Amino acid sequence: MLRGMTWNHRRGLAPLLAATERFGVPIRWEARSLREFEDVPVADLAAKYDLIAVDHPFMGQAAATGAFLPLDGVLPAEVLDAQRAGSVGPSFASYTWQGRQWALPMDAAAQVSAYRPDLLPAPPTRWDEALELLRGGAVAGLMPANPTHLWSSFLSLCHQRASLAGPVTATGPDSRPSWWPAGGIEPDVAAAALGQLRAVLAVVDPASLSSDPIQVLDTMATGDRIGYAPLAFGYVSYARPAADRQLVRFADAPSATGAPVGTMLGGVGLAVSAHCADPDPALRFAAAVVDPAFQSGGYATAGGQPGHRAAWTDPAVNAASSDFFAATLATLDRSFLRGRDAGYPAFQRAAGEALHAGIRRGDGDREILGSIAERWQRR
Repeated sequence: MLRGMTWNHRRGLAPLLAATERFGVPIRWEARSLREFEDVPVADLAAKYDLIAVDHPFMGQAAATGAFLPLDGVLPAEVLDAQRAGSVGPSFASYTWQGRQWALPMDAAAQVSAYRPDLLPAPPTRWDEALELLRGGAVAGLMPANPTHLWSSFLSLCHQRASLAGPVTATGPDSRPSWWPAGGIEPDVAAAALGQLRAVLAVVDPASLSSDPIQVLDTMATGDRIGYAPLAFGYVSYARPAADRQLVRFADAPSATGAPVGTMLGGVGLAVSAHCADPDPALRFAAAVVDPAFQSGGYATAGGQPGHRAAWTDPAVNAASSDFFAATLATLDRSFLRGRDAGYPAFQRAAGEALHAGIRRGDGDREILGSIAERWQRR
């Protein structure tokens, strides 16, 4: 029997259990917390598990340690071609590193906005409108702003700021956006984004600084106070009607102009361990999970958030999820990649903690941005 590791949320576990039953591949699935999903080194997981749900910043680490089986050359070319053609934004490319394909995009996500339609009929499209709404107290706001997700929002605001000057291109071997060259994030972009981040934090609930996306969306769905999250990774689970919680809807992230602008890409890839003793069934399973027909069918109906464009544009999939996919696809298609070199995951942890601690202490912009830049240089 194969062993699989995913993350502990219905979106992460239920569709894989459904696929295991559907395709008849014997797999015992275990699940780790969201924090572990974001932080645990992939080499540790690959030593214990055959199939692994993974975040794209770990691709450089996976290649450097030989943790994953390169999928190009062992999967049929038509499987990879279909995934490339059906990519939501840069999801497929996010798992490509040094010319090899290390995982398949079974789940796609980016930072978008979330709102309670019974408390807020339509979300703001511009940041000035969002700040005015939250400042006025007509609706209460909350956003994920623990160290990891505060860092995510900071990067998304960097991207939005840079986009005001024109199209942002990908650069360097890990396809970071052009505002993030080899020397680090451009200082004027970083300063503007930090100022915007402070403005947002000033009008949302202070509990934001200890919250992740699941905690924010659970709070929105089970209470009657929080009606708006201006930036949070989209979770289709909360957009599906349920008797035990309120409906949360999602929309493109607000921007300076009101037009959709990309935010930081998230999502989940499915990788096969290089230590897998029987890789053939693991490879067949991975290909079956990301097949567009299953993504639009059993994967979505089991509670998953598909990674294939066929599902994101499917009318039935959208009808069952309050148009979650159609309402946020423009943001996904404009999303950007974080660093993916072997040192990036450790840098992300350190930078997020420095940003979070600096904001909580009330440090000045120069001190916070200097701390981030220093960590980038020594990663």
